[in-house]
Amino acid sequence: MRDKVSLIKSNRGASLVLVSVFCVIIIGIAVTLTVISSLLLSKAHSVKRQGQAYELATSFSSRLEELILNESPGGNKSCIDLDDFIPVGSSEGDIVPTTYGFDGIPDSSVTAHVYRDSADGHYTLTVTATAAGEKYIKTTEYTGTASGGYDRK
Repeated sequence: MRDKVSLIKSNRGASLVLVSVFCVIIIGIAVTLTVISSLLLSKAHSVKRQGQAYELATSFSSRLEELILNESPGGNKSCIDLDDFIPVGSSEGDIVPTTYGFDGIPDSSVTAHVYRDSADGHYTLTVTATAAGEKYIKTTEYTGTASGGYDRK
C-alpha cells in the first residue's frame, strides 16, 4: 500500500499527462480551424453564385431597357414593341424564352417576361436569372407605346 501512495505523491507520470493535455488542445484547435475555414469557403462560394445571378439579371435587363427606351431606325420611339410579345387575348408573354448556358457560369439561365396591366396600361418587365442554383429577379416598369416611346416608371 505504501508503494501506491508514494507513486501517486511522486511526479512520475506527470509529464505524460501534461503531454496528453497539450495534444488534446492542439487537436481541438486544428479541428476548429478546419470547420471554420470550410464554413467560410462555403459562404464565399454562395456569395459568388449570388453575384453571378445578379450580374446576369441586371446586364440582361439593361440591354432590354436600351432597346425599349431608344429610338429605332424605322421611326418608332422604341426599338421593340412590348405589345408584340404579348399574345392576343392575353396580358403577358415572354420577351425572351429561357436561354441557357453562359460562358464560365455553370447551370445558368435567363428569361424575360412582360406583363401588361390593362387597367392603367403600364408594362412590367421581369428578368429572372439563375446561376449554379441561385436565383435573382429584376423587375422594371414602363409606360407608353412603341410609336410614342416608353418611359420608365
